[in-house]
Amino acid sequence: MNKRTKPLDSDVNTYNLTKEIFRGYILFTCRWLRIMSVSKTNHTLLELVILTGLAAIMPAHSLLAQGSIFGTVANSDMSVPGDNEIYFVGYLDDTDEEIRIESSVGAGYDNGNWFDDFQNYLTEAPGNPYDYHFFNVANGETAVLSKLIPNNSFQQENIQLAASSWPMPPAGLNGIPLNDTAVEISWEYQSGLTYRIYRREALSEGSFFRIDDPTGSMSNPGVSDSLFIDNDIDTLGSFDYLVIPLENDVIGLHSEIITVETNPAQFVCGDTDSSGVVNILDVMYIITFLYKSGPEPKPMASADVDNRP
Repeated sequence: MNKRTKPLDSDVNTYNLTKEIFRGYILFTCRWLRIMSVSKTNHTLLELVILTGLAAIMPAHSLLAQGSIFGTVANSDMSVPGDNEIYFVGYLDDTDEEIRIESSVGAGYDNGNWFDDFQNYLTEAPGNPYDYHFFNVANGETAVLSKLIPNNSFQQENIQLAASSWPMPPAGLNGIPLNDTAVEISWEYQSGLTYRIYRREALSEGSFFRIDDPTGSMSNPGVSDSLFIDNDIDTLGSFDYLVIPLENDVIGLHSEIITVETNPAQFVCGDTDSSGVVNILDVMYIITFLYKSGPEPKPMASADVDNRP
């Protein structure tokens, strides 16, 4: 594989700013084309408009490499999906060791247009296979885009959704830090489904990386359970997690993103109401939680006053 080393923070900031400018330019162009109802015979004009703007805002070396992928998204009846209706997940090299979703930095969906950037993947290279799975949560339609990364600066791929069935994301996703290097991820298990687990550093807002099988083997269906222990954390901080369900090799919609802090704030044992002191009110707080459906102690460990399991 074609692994890249982590770029410097200054490079990342410049790169992200450039990408945001390009993102706005692409959206403007796509909306203009939609308004003007540009026909297929005018695609040369589209290429000229995009390349002219791209040349003005992108570094010269970026124009010689593979870059952004974008296009329109349409329902089966040719209507335009709403902004909060389209979700997608993408990966390269026939492996999901690294995935990107619609909310990753440099990716998104807006007013009938989707976009991402191959250069945001660690293993991108011309000729490598890529896959994107699209989901419309409003009507249940989907689409899969599978091609090879082109050797150009931009690639337009319009998406036509169609009726299909796919597993829904798990409900009740939750994360609990067990210690400084381990997190328990749990969810409501559904019979017949397996689950793949992904993590990223919360501050990155970029790609997620598979942790139940770091090799990203597509033949590995994932976890057949309602929890997974992530014990491969080598640094303190905040981490984002998401889960993707599978059913008979069909990839489903990704879950919501949850953030877990591996170095939670210290607490006073017995201070169940987080007042800063331990008194009779903490006893009443526990009783209310246990017998009157009151709020749970935060953290729950503060109520374990005698250290019993």
